[in-house]
Amino acid sequence: MGELVAAICVVFIGIMGFKAYQAYPSYKGSLYQELFGSYAEYFWRFTMKQDLSESSYLNEKIGPHRLGYNAYFDAMGKQAAAFVTVFSTRGVTSVCMMGGAGAFRGGDTGSWSVERDGKVVACASPVVYLRRQKKLLDGIVKGERVRYIAAFADVADITGVRSAYPMMRAAEVLSYLEGQDAVIDEASMLESFETFKGMARNG
Repeated sequence: MGELVAAICVVFIGIMGFKAYQAYPSYKGSLYQELFGSYAEYFWRFTMKQDLSESSYLNEKIGPHRLGYNAYFDAMGKQAAAFVTVFSTRGVTSVCMMGGAGAFRGGDTGSWSVERDGKVVACASPVVYLRRQKKLLDGIVKGERVRYIAAFADVADITGVRSAYPMMRAAEVLSYLEGQDAVIDEASMLESFETFKGMARNG
């Protein structure tokens, strides 16, 4: 019996180790690293609980909160923009997550591009999707100002980006959230989150 238990433990650890290895690239240098603080918490919530709506680390930093997720797709069905919206008693911030390395170029109007390995290719404009996100959240968050920002991977070059929306690296987002000075009743915050979650579930 002891050998069987040991074998099961070895298999379980092996499976978890492989899953941890697979999930790590989506965490390192991304916004998730700032929201969850450690890979251990992110992995536990992502893999075991399958629920990334709360973060113990973020709770220490900004207090009661919930994290909501949604994405937009292009005409070909490919994901064009992914958002995480932070509902907290300090305010609501919706973040367009711009992944990947490279030098980004773009502004409030016109097309965007990114240069990687000497090649310049077109990329989705976060401004277009920030505006779409505003239309979405205007019908959900009532009576409170929502801030809209774009967060790029820490390794990205964003010196060529110009926008009226705040544009920053993932490592700067937590300080931005900590700097919010709104005061929202926790019950109202949770109600907005639940409305958002219901909208996301129903497409």
